[in-house]
Amino acid sequence: MEFLKEIKSSLLIMAGFYIIIGLVMLFAPNFVSNSLCYLIGAICIIVGGLSIYTYIGSDVYGTLAAAFFIIAAVFIGSGLFIILNPEIVVSFIPIIMGVLLVIDAFGKLQTASRLHKYNYDKWWYVLISALVIFVFGILLLFNPFEAITLFIRVVGIFLLIDGISNIITVFSYKQIEKEIK
Repeated sequence: MEFLKEIKSSLLIMAGFYIIIGLVMLFAPNFVSNSLCYLIGAICIIVGGLSIYTYIGSDVYGTLAAAFFIIAAVFIGSGLFIILNPEIVVSFIPIIMGVLLVIDAFGKLQTASRLHKYNYDKWWYVLISALVIFVFGILLLFNPFEAITLFIRVVGIFLLIDGISNIITVFSYKQIEKEIK
């Protein structure tokens, strides 16, 4: 019985966490994307700072010491860029995904053409999927910030669903406990 109580309390804690994070992602996606950029930027600056510390505290001179200094400069510069320009960094990810989707769509168009040439009955399934993928790729390319916002909101919805599912699971364990007693 103690085991079930531990499971229920863990599920309720996870449910609360998922619901809170899900709501934040759903209603404040820009906050989430900017926060991730600030976190990544801060990590880069810390790594750069550690490299400077290693550079200053090292007895090594020459190429190896210069490498630590260059690494430090790159990490600190990258961290500052990310922190000062989170929108650019966040919009970069959907642009890459958009390019990959457009390239994939062209490949699927070629496949659909070949299937049609060889009289495959359902060649148009591939054609439709290629067109849908192409449209999504173009949307990502021309509106990357909205795409990332939508993605964050969708993940938030999934976290809310998962949190609610955990709460429902806790109630099902209560039913199991009643039947065990």
